[in-house]
Amino acid sequence: MAAAAGAVLMAIGMGGCGTSVSVVTEGAAQGPTIAIGVAADQPGLGWLHGGEYSGFDIDVAKYVAKTLGYAEKQIVFRQVTPDTRASSLTDGTVDIIADSFSVDDAHDGEADVAGPYLTVHEALLVRSDDSSSIKETDDLSGKTVCAVTGSVAAHDIYDRAKNAIVRERDTYPQCVTALMIGEADAIATDDAIATGLAANNTGDHLRIINVPAVEWSYGIAVKSGQSELVGQIDAALRTMVKDGSWQRAVDDMNGTIGYVPDAKTNPPTASAKDSSSDSSMPSEK
Repeated sequence: MAAAAGAVLMAIGMGGCGTSVSVVTEGAAQGPTIAIGVAADQPGLGWLHGGEYSGFDIDVAKYVAKTLGYAEKQIVFRQVTPDTRASSLTDGTVDIIADSFSVDDAHDGEADVAGPYLTVHEALLVRSDDSSSIKETDDLSGKTVCAVTGSVAAHDIYDRAKNAIVRERDTYPQCVTALMIGEADAIATDDAIATGLAANNTGDHLRIINVPAVEWSYGIAVKSGQSELVGQIDAALRTMVKDGSWQRAVDDMNGTIGYVPDAKTNPPTASAKDSSSDSSMPSEK
């Protein structure tokens, strides 16, 4: 049995032969490890607290890694930001990324995307006192909007709120601070991230303004050219939905931050073909 297990791990770890994901050796870890890029500043999705990562994206990442053949101790999480995700893949810092990565984030041949595994809607996060005057993106004219550099929301807000003043920050906590001290009037993001940020803020200071006409889908990014790995991850995501693990992860997210995905678009069907098609790009309905 030990020999068989070793053979499985060897096959999975032989990224150089094109059989699957390339792996790294991390410290004293026994055998190959898989490095997964995740967020640390998105409560309910990718959140680092007390030295432990938690959230829906983390649950998805663990399920995929285990389906690929990695034990819990072989999974290495590495913090990335939207602005460093693509470079972390291309330079080999991480093997895959599960960090609210929109399928539209793949560009210039830097990444391929498996999935999707969650569909979200555009949203604005504003101060409660301003929720009566900011009800949609058209109300942002002349106002300052904070967006995280490299996020699909940052890219989108320039087009959808042309008369707004966009100020980019590296992380969501920086945007929340800017909002709370009056340096920004809104944060451009999606409804899942906005719900987590609002839930993590004590008191009743923040309001979520939903923009349901615009939707994005989260996928798992891998270095460009790994079509076999994309197919393996797609299969793992479909199994996650089928065996109930996806719904359990959603229930945990709901219990943590109160977010419930739109049942009309979730769970999405993971398909490499769908992930690269125009139908998975940000859409307005």
